[in-house]
Amino acid sequence: MKRGCFHFFGVMIIVCTTITANAQQEATLYFMSYVPQSSYLNPAFIPKQKLSIGIPGSSVFVQYGNNGFSYNDFVSKQGGVVTADLDKLYGSLKDKNYIVNATQADLLRVNFRLTPKLFFLINATAKSYSSVMLPKELAGILLKGTTPLVASSSSFALEGESTTYGELGVGAAYQVNPKLSVGGRVKFLTGIFSGSSESARGNIALDNNYSITLSADANIKTSGIKNIENGKISDYLKNSGLSFDLGGTYRLLENLTLSASVLDIGSISWQNDLNAYTLDSKKANYTFKGIDLQKVLDGDDNYLTAEGDSLENHFTFKETTTAGYSTLLPAKAYLGGRYNLKERLSVCALLFTEQYRGRFSPGFSASLQKDFGRWVSTSVSYSVVNGTFNNIGGGLSLNLAPVQFYFVGDNLLSAPFSINSIQNFNLRFGLNLIFGAEKPNKKETYNSGSKTKPKTKRR
Repeated sequence: MKRGCFHFFGVMIIVCTTITANAQQEATLYFMSYVPQSSYLNPAFIPKQKLSIGIPGSSVFVQYGNNGFSYNDFVSKQGGVVTADLDKLYGSLKDKNYIVNATQADLLRVNFRLTPKLFFLINATAKSYSSVMLPKELAGILLKGTTPLVASSSSFALEGESTTYGELGVGAAYQVNPKLSVGGRVKFLTGIFSGSSESARGNIALDNNYSITLSADANIKTSGIKNIENGKISDYLKNSGLSFDLGGTYRLLENLTLSASVLDIGSISWQNDLNAYTLDSKKANYTFKGIDLQKVLDGDDNYLTAEGDSLENHFTFKETTTAGYSTLLPAKAYLGGRYNLKERLSVCALLFTEQYRGRFSPGFSASLQKDFGRWVSTSVSYSVVNGTFNNIGGGLSLNLAPVQFYFVGDNLLSAPFSINSIQNFNLRFGLNLIFGAEKPNKKETYNSGSKTKPKTKRR
């Protein structure tokens, strides 16, 4: 059995070393079986409590991540003096630099056991997600200026997406047999705000005489933003969507359980307060030949005003109403393994990925789980994410029935001690009301909901 464990985790580590991680997902929470919210990451997980209730704010989640830079890339230190280092920053950037933010808050959540093998979950959650892609070409112009472009040009494309929506989820987990459990969840979505870049491209060219030619085209669609002050709640109900989660767990060996899940397979259709903001490259095209210094010295205020107005007229977005559009949710997938070393002590490994706008962002996490009876549950994790290798996370759950307090994150140690090097950070915390917590069993296979009957000795 131990050989099977080593083979499994060996494969996970090999896969980890062959990927470039850019994921923005939670990892440590996945194996914290005493926290009911772990079922958000795999609907087949069966909570340890017969009943748990989450009131507003019972689960608050915040996340930030980027795949290119940290504060330390902005500065250099010499003789105790900190100075901005733009060349260092530019050297740290990727060709495409993604900056991602996400927030979530539960409004209501109820987990309850209907039968010994069937568990239900109902949740109402507010969610927000935003992603911006900054190309290195544009960053180079901002950081280095236009001098490197003399007698040449540079083109760049931007991407951006921002979505705020409400989620009403109904799910179930079923223990098929002592080894296998399956689960699924359907989530009814109500879109609140959306901003999506269909296209956003620019070009800058510099002639030998240093005249600069700018051109751009863009098409950005929005919903629910312009009339935020005058909009009615009933208007936002027009923005509807549907998504699904699927998961399963299987006890392969006595002490080894495998699990897998796919999350947020779906989209939102936007129909309320629809507006488009466009730039036409034929109009958004302007050549700047420099400033006539003599006119400035002569106090010709109209000259500078006219130059500014001309630039503004060429690059003012045209606002129009637009037809409805759809946006996909960032789809996620998990593949995990948990090996019980001994009673209430487990080592875990997790591969995860996020797929969004044609970009796959994989990551890896390994964790050590320790439960102290049914009162305290702890976790320490190490994750490779966003091309960084210094992500030490952890989690703590105090199960003081009927109240449970928990917090869990994937880069908690770096946050207070080396904030200057942070590229990734997430934290989930809250209070749950819990009833009927299971007593720990040394033969229990966590998260599968199954238990092995102790063998009787033959006389």
